[in-house]
Order: sequence, then structure tokens, then C-alpha cells
Amino acid sequence: MRIVLATAITLSAALLAWKADIEARGVAVVVAEVRSEAPGGRVIVPQDTPLREVLEAWLAVPDFRQQFALMYATSIIQRLPDREVAFVLLNGDSRPLWEPRMEALLAHEFGHAWVKAEKYPTPVFVPGPLACLAIHTGDIVQHVLIRREMERRGIAYRQDWLADLERAIPSMESSPPPPEEDRCSRARLAAEWVDVRLALAPGEWPAQGRYEAAARRYMPEVAPTVDRIVDYVRSHNLADRSQHREALFAVFEMLKELADSRAKDQAVYGTLKKKRAAG
Repeated sequence: MRIVLATAITLSAALLAWKADIEARGVAVVVAEVRSEAPGGRVIVPQDTPLREVLEAWLAVPDFRQQFALMYATSIIQRLPDREVAFVLLNGDSRPLWEPRMEALLAHEFGHAWVKAEKYPTPVFVPGPLACLAIHTGDIVQHVLIRREMERRGIAYRQDWLADLERAIPSMESSPPPPEEDRCSRARLAAEWVDVRLALAPGEWPAQGRYEAAARRYMPEVAPTVDRIVDYVRSHNLADRSQHREALFAVFEMLKELADSRAKDQAVYGTLKKKRAAG
């Protein structure tokens, strides 16, 4: 089956080359922009999207749709009887915010598909309270490899990424923390904060001190988990598939411990599985 782009999304030369490399390794890539019919309502998938019915099944899952609403883009890796497909989804509801940096945004999602094509172990998206923990576990561990590959391919991403982080600082400096039972907000901040620590050299980002002070003020309980995860990742070679797998389990358990420590309701039960369907 020939996989094509859905809707009018133009890929740069660097992205076209990366897409070809991923597909040469057996993972087809479908890029689609999807929109909500109404706030909080049904998500509309373009009619010309290959394997549209598979994608619509994912977007019908409330937990997935809730997480996607918070993102500019995401990816779903779906194993079919005769192939694996990476759906790279752009959140059309946020187009004005991501359109100027579409190459970097898509490159990040291509990176997740590339990790799968390179046969690295990946976490499973499990609907329910585990959903966001699986997503952020995959991000923390895979971003180490994805950043290196984007830089190797000459895809610029840091300027827009740091600008987004700087825009978030004033809110963290003044807003009340999320409710204690909101596990996902804490896991999401932990993943973002770990990225800051791992991706930047000392002094590279002048606002890093202010960012970290704001994050500590906003959710102080997240800081020890960030320290633990950063120490763990720095002491392991995530390009080694065995250590990569071990890191997925270790990071998941650290995020789960963070989530459960603040939740007043039932704790999150479960463990990370060895393969994933989405990330």
C-alpha cells in the first residue's frame, strides 16, 4: 500500500528524507491535520487520510483525545496485520501557534516514528489513569535520541522550544498549583523539566535559572523526581537497546510514584508494557 500525506501539508527536504528513511525500515508514515468539530467534541479526520478508520478509532478514546487537546502534535504507532504505521497528527485547533515552526514540530514526531523503526522498545498507551504516564515516559527516554538525530539532520528546533518555555515562566511564577489529584500535570512538568536539564549545556539558556525557580515554586514536589530521572538517564547509554528498555521501566515507575504521592483518590495501578501503540 502506498502511503501519502493527507491534506495540504508540505514537508521540507529534511523531513522528506527522514520520512523515506523511516519507511525504508518498515514503518509507513501518515501525516494528517485533525480538528475538533466543536470545543471538547468529535475530532474530524480529513477524508483523504489513509487508514482513516484506524485513526478515528484512536481519536474516539476520551483519554487520548484529552491528552491530544493539550498538544500541538502527537504520533500514534499502530501495528497492523501486514505493516506498522506511524500516524503523525497535527492539532488543527492550534494551527496559528504551530504553523511558523511546523518543520521542528513534525521532526519531533518523526523522531518517535524513527525510534520505533530503529527497533527500540517503546511504551504502550493504556487508556485510563496510566495514559499520560506512558506518554511522558516515552518522551523522556526517546527525546535523548531524537534530539541527537534532529541535530544530525540539521533540523533547527531549539529557538522555538526555548521561546515556548519562556512564555510558560510567568504563569508558573504566579498561578496556583493544579489539584492534588491531577497526576498528569505533574508528570507533564517533570518531562518538560527533564528535557531542559538534559538538552542544555550549563549557561546555554540565560532564562534557565528563572525557569527552574518558577517550576519549583509551582510544583515543588516534582523537583526530587526530576533530579532522580536526570541522574538515572545521565548514567545510562540510551542508544543501547537493553539500557533503553530498562530506562523506560525505571522512568515510568518514578513518574508513577510522583503521581500517586499527590493523588487523594485511588492510586495508579499497573506497570509499563514492552511495546506501545501510541506516543
